[in-house]
Amino acid sequence: MEIYEKINLLIKEKGMNKKEFSLKLIELEPKLKSTSEIPTLKAMYAYLSGDVALKIELISYIAETLNIPEQLLFDDSSRARKIYLKHILDSITTEETELLKSKLCDSKIVPNIVPKDRFFKIQDLLIYAPDIFLNELEVILKDYKDLTLKLKK
Repeated sequence: MEIYEKINLLIKEKGMNKKEFSLKLIELEPKLKSTSEIPTLKAMYAYLSGDVALKIELISYIAETLNIPEQLLFDDSSRARKIYLKHILDSITTEETELLKSKLCDSKIVPNIVPKDRFFKIQDLLIYAPDIFLNELEVILKDYKDLTLKLKK
């Protein structure tokens, strides 16, 4: 999928049309390096239709207008999101940690205490799981553990 197609899809998901999106982006007053001018509505339509290559300096403004991280414009696969999250956690600030704690604790994700009987039922079923599943499960559980311990700091 081309980036302009991804942007158009996100515009629809956000309940906007191209004109609303373009006007909101233009309000942010992004200046193009080549012309030092703000793109016109006509230029925005050309970018969104794929007729003109999207200028890289518009990416941050597009993400801001759509209220998404820039990364999602390029790759929002589970693998890419996991890499992005690990990157953030490696350099997380106190403010970001507090934000995560508030969001995770509000939704009852952390901590998740597994009742002993459920734990043993799961443990008994694991002997039937293939190695590839067990390897992935181990990685996921380690990631949850690391995140939980990091958030408790």
